[in-house]
Amino acid sequence: MSPEQERSRPMQTIAALMADATAQHDAGRTAAAAAGYRAVLARQPDHGEALQRLGVLHLQTGDHGAALKVLDAAVAAGPATPALHSNRASALRRLGRMQEALESCMRALRLAPDFTDAYVNLVNILDQMQRYGDAIVAQRQLIILRPFSGEARLQLARLLILDNQAEAAIDALYDLLGMQPLSVAAYVNMGVALRRLGRHEEAETAYRTALGFAPDDSGLLSNLGIILQDRDRYAEAIDCFQRAIACQPNSAAAHLNLSVAYRDEMRIAQSVEAARAAIRHDPGLAAAHSALAVALLMQGNYAEGFAEYEWRSRMPDFSSPKRNFTTPVWDGRDMKGRTLVVHDEQGVGDALQFVRYLPPLRARGIDIVLECNGQLTRLLGSMPGMDRVVGRYQPLPPHDAHVSLLSLPHLLGARIDNIPANVPYLATEPALEAEWAGRLAGFTGLKVGLVWAGNPEFKADRLRSPGLAAFRPLLDVAGVSFFGLQKGAGRQDLESIGPLPACFTDLGPDIGDFADTAAIMANLDLVITSCTGPAHLAGALGRPTWTVLPFAPDWRWLEDRTDTIWYPTMRLFRQERRGDWTAVLARVMAALTERAAMSRE
Repeated sequence: MSPEQERSRPMQTIAALMADATAQHDAGRTAAAAAGYRAVLARQPDHGEALQRLGVLHLQTGDHGAALKVLDAAVAAGPATPALHSNRASALRRLGRMQEALESCMRALRLAPDFTDAYVNLVNILDQMQRYGDAIVAQRQLIILRPFSGEARLQLARLLILDNQAEAAIDALYDLLGMQPLSVAAYVNMGVALRRLGRHEEAETAYRTALGFAPDDSGLLSNLGIILQDRDRYAEAIDCFQRAIACQPNSAAAHLNLSVAYRDEMRIAQSVEAARAAIRHDPGLAAAHSALAVALLMQGNYAEGFAEYEWRSRMPDFSSPKRNFTTPVWDGRDMKGRTLVVHDEQGVGDALQFVRYLPPLRARGIDIVLECNGQLTRLLGSMPGMDRVVGRYQPLPPHDAHVSLLSLPHLLGARIDNIPANVPYLATEPALEAEWAGRLAGFTGLKVGLVWAGNPEFKADRLRSPGLAAFRPLLDVAGVSFFGLQKGAGRQDLESIGPLPACFTDLGPDIGDFADTAAIMANLDLVITSCTGPAHLAGALGRPTWTVLPFAPDWRWLEDRTDTIWYPTMRLFRQERRGDWTAVLARVMAALTERAAMSRE
């Protein structure tokens, strides 16, 4: 054998090994392929193709750390191809190193501006970074490169929905249906987009069309059930969720949806059972734990209910912004002589209800700093025994730990028989109360404050807020002076309802914050309100309060009761039929007529 032949033999062997490894890889025999690539690299550690293909193999088998290591070696071995940079971006994305992934992907596109695989990676990276606008731009470019790809158009629609461009998403889906008229995914996403726009009837039609092609699709049945809930057709929604579970018994999402639907129908025991089933199938599903919490709390099972309620902040749509305190979360251990920041969350009503748990903390010798909504700082600053109150996101004094106000019942061992309910636990400013006493002195008869609507941003506000029109018959009760305490969007009712009788006085423009409302309430004989912040204020002040509740009310009001363990001076008027405020307000009117007559005797 000549010297030239001898020198060429190792290269021929490497070529044969590479060809065999590639064939094994293409046939799906990953272990044999990996062994072949490693055999090549044992002889030539900087073999670029072997490094790149081994990196791709690691990506395919889910070993992203190993993939990145090999792909980095491939980059170091010589001039990198667009595919190498794109594959490296994919590994970085899966490892959560998003900015590096984006940079690697852009290097691939600089080398090959029309490289479709790199655009796919770019869209995935921007999507994961929640840069939906940029992802949409990249996806539109990908559609130019792949004009007949239905998957590309479906992805565009999904990104448009995420970017709150539901109308544009519908246009993209119509384009897709023009190409693929039987696309189940297109109809499903059409339903999602239409629901975002509040076009519930059309969304239902889209889901039913999809079900015509895929009648046993559990996810589709759940989507249809959700839209039926939106349309207040709860019995039909429950049927959909039960069918979804029959098709896919281990679907935690379907069991969760069923739990929520049962709760909407006030079938609380069944709601508990369905939520427990969801948790069995997915123990980490925060929404299922939260659904279980609400159902247990409605039953009065506070020990387990408040423990499950601790999952609320893990939900993706949790209504309170994420906090970034530098101190640890308080876990209930002894903090005598140290400082604890207690912060509010969710609505002002929640803060007003749960500040009752601050005195028990102070009794333990804990120094309390309360951080809360700016509308409450003046009011809560005058709370007996309260030292320091700061507005939300304002600079905090040095402290040792922090905790959410709504976690205190769990940490302090709340039960239905040990709720701190010594009212009043809030106080008014004496000078402000006296000022309002003078302003209201000239009004005759029973003095009654009215609040008819809550915050429209609250998910179920349309169910809990009767509106001024529903309250209007109360104004015909003789011997009563009515005072509007309404703030926020509900004040629009004053413009739409027409002239109101002389017995009604609107005090809304004179109310700056809840300290003003409290001072007014202190001078009233009664407050009649929907389930919103002022209801909790009136109850915390120990004022006689009548609260009107929807058919499926918030968990704190328990089941069926006309009184509440939280506020001894409060009376509850519940809907007996969903959406029927007329019957509720008729009962309120009868009770008010009787009370007004008694006040005249």
